[in-house]
Amino acid sequence: MYDGKWQAVSGKLGTETIPLPETVLTIAGEGYTVDSPSGADAGDLVWGPEAEMRTMDMAGTSGPHQGSKIEALARVKGRFLQLCYAVDGSRRPVDFNPTQGTAVVTVRYRKIEPGETTDYASLLAEAEAEGEES
Repeated sequence: MYDGKWQAVSGKLGTETIPLPETVLTIAGEGYTVDSPSGADAGDLVWGPEAEMRTMDMAGTSGPHQGSKIEALARVKGRFLQLCYAVDGSRRPVDFNPTQGTAVVTVRYRKIEPGETTDYASLLAEAEAEGEES
């Protein structure tokens, strides 16, 4: 369910929208890579038990997050993956509803199937049509 390529379609820091141009997350079992215009990041994943909101710990092995650990929440609904994590080193968020002024990031990704050609505008439109909670 989580393995594959995921194109970022929206993001928020607290309640403020943040740009995520051309950001792609690839998950392969217990590893991940993130490719964006600012560079590449890779690491290991430790998954919590299957649940509607699954825990996921990301341990950076290369790139800007090398040596750091990010405690995230993850959930998949339809073709969308949503991650939620703190960028200030604090503990894992308890839900996907950060409050204004917090250092909690939520990112929504759309799964890209092998051979599928997409453009950001159409993915964003699809995400908006699905609603925030997809």
